[in-house]
This record gives sequence, structure tokens and C-alpha cells, in this order.
Amino acid sequence: MLTTKEAQLGSLMARIAALGTIVSFAIIALLVGPDQVGYNEQYGGILNIIGFVQSFALLFTISLTQKLFGDNNPYFRIVSAITFVAAVVQLTGSLAPTANANNVFETVLNPNQVSEIANVGQLGTFILFGIWALCLLSADENSLVPSWGKISGQAAAYLVIGVSLGNLFGLVPTGAAVPIFILGGVILFPVFIFGLSVAFNTTNN
Repeated sequence: MLTTKEAQLGSLMARIAALGTIVSFAIIALLVGPDQVGYNEQYGGILNIIGFVQSFALLFTISLTQKLFGDNNPYFRIVSAITFVAAVVQLTGSLAPTANANNVFETVLNPNQVSEIANVGQLGTFILFGIWALCLLSADENSLVPSWGKISGQAAAYLVIGVSLGNLFGLVPTGAAVPIFILGGVILFPVFIFGLSVAFNTTNN
């Protein structure tokens, strides 16, 4: 059972994680531009910092949902632990491109290469988050997540898992992958995470 402080922290971190995704996309769409490929010298540092904060908040969210939903569901606890590790890896690499770009010493790799290396496990991480979302919703026996959060979480999970597996085998057309990932990862998934914030608040009350 969550303490009041844990519930408040979970609610706050879930909101930060959801907002971080939306803000990152807004910067990319409105300031960087959708045609930009690779590290952006002007906004790359800002995006990396937001990514770090977002990943940090998401780690708290994952950890506290284990306590909120996992008491009687060992499968969800184990999946959460695996996803937590993947999120830690994502966190540790989030500042690497900017650190490389502003390194005072001579570097072998450029920021674009460092960014690619940091994101080498991204496909697997996307799939894990989709599985985690589905496991969480199945573990929500008391319906703490609001209905709109459940629908968003299920839709995001199936979209991201489906497109990720399709990309793995080269089955998704290039033009279709990005819009689907935006729908699943930038719209539906943040709505789901915000629904977790509501679930934590419900527990707190």
C-alpha cells in the first residue's frame, strides 16, 4: 500500500513525465523542424535536458506503480523491473549528445553518432513500455486508472508494439511509421501516463 507521500510523488512524477514528452515534441515540431536529421546544435541541449528530466520522472512512475498495482500481481512486478532497467539505460544516455558536442577535449565520435549509440536500444525499449502498459492495466483490479487513461494506454501499447515489430522486419512503410509513432508515443502514451497521475491521486484520497 502506498503512503500519502508516495502517492503525491507518483502523481507529480507522472505529470512531469507526460508533460516532458509533449514539450519535447513541440520543440522538435515548432522550433527544430520535422526535416531536421541528427543533433541540432541550437536546441539539442534543451531537448537532452528535457529528456533527462522526463526519463527521471518516468523511473519514479514505474517504481511507484509497482507498489500501487503489483502487490498481488508478480508478473506485473517483474515486467516493471525489466522496464525500469531499460528506462535507466535511456536516462544515462540522454545527455550524451550534448556532452559530446560541448566536450572541451578532442572526440572521436560526433554528436550524431553518439546520439545513435545512445538510442541503440530504443526499439526494444518501446516494445517493453508497450508490454508494461498492458500489464499495468491488467493489474488495475480496482479501476484506479480512469477509462480514458485505459483506452489511451491500450491503444498506445498496441500501436507502438505493432509498429516496432513491423519495423523490425521491414514491413512498415517509411511514411507511415512516423505518424503512427507520434500518435502512439506522443499523444496516447502521455495521456495514459497522465491517467496514472489521476490513479495516484485517487489512492491518496
